[in-house]
Amino acid sequence: MMNHFRWPLAFLFIFLSYTNGFGQEKKKDEPTSYRDDLTFAWKTENDSLYLMVRSKQLAPIQVFFHSKSKDSLLQDFLLPPKDSLALMTVKSTEQDSLFREKISDSIRLSYYLGHPSLIKPDTTYLYRLPFKKGKKYRVTQGYFGKTSHYGPISRYALDFQLEVGEPVHAAREGLVIKAIDWFTKQGGEELKHSANRIVVLHDDGTFASYVHLKYKGTLVEVGDRVSRGQKIGISGLTGYTTGPHLHFVVRKERDLAIPIFFEGYEDQELKQGKRYKIPSR
Repeated sequence: MMNHFRWPLAFLFIFLSYTNGFGQEKKKDEPTSYRDDLTFAWKTENDSLYLMVRSKQLAPIQVFFHSKSKDSLLQDFLLPPKDSLALMTVKSTEQDSLFREKISDSIRLSYYLGHPSLIKPDTTYLYRLPFKKGKKYRVTQGYFGKTSHYGPISRYALDFQLEVGEPVHAAREGLVIKAIDWFTKQGGEELKHSANRIVVLHDDGTFASYVHLKYKGTLVEVGDRVSRGQKIGISGLTGYTTGPHLHFVVRKERDLAIPIFFEGYEDQELKQGKRYKIPSR
């Protein structure tokens, strides 16, 4: 599933030339991090000091400044795809290093993919079930599932009982913005950020996540346009899970899961324990 990341700004002040996810292969089981999406740098120009952020993402990003002391939101920013902006501007002095240290003690930064001004969920869209035709698959956990589908980021997620090696198909057309395939391990909550997955950006600004894919089980790359029904991955057993399955969820801004409906099951909520198949036309 999609996750947002939070770090003290102390970790963000040095320009991060290290990149991955775009043309550089990740090492086996190497953790994902903010560096997959963003780089930061302090820039001095005309007696002013700027904290610059650059996006490596093909999707818009919402960046937040929080006050550590009050645990409150100070400001948020829209960072367009593959663009950069100044998050903070101050008068440059000889005490720049002290200023940066002070800021790092008082400000916390976080971000999410997407921005509410650009996301207008199409509630009439009927998704295609994300597996192959001709076979029924059981829903092992549905909406508001007690095992793990109870928080705002997963309350409308669905788990389909695909075995390792079975094909995963796109439920809706869109742009691939993440294709993570280097994780090999399966286990407890400590691996919740270590699942192979594909994330697709839809035309209405929402995102679909296909999670727990096989090692090297992504058949698409970042930047690919996928069509509805296209084979995009291979089901696996990676990340925080007790058994093989496909975790599928559609989200809007701030990673909030949204309810969706499927072709052939209009206005029906897929139920845990029941089997479903793609209807014949």
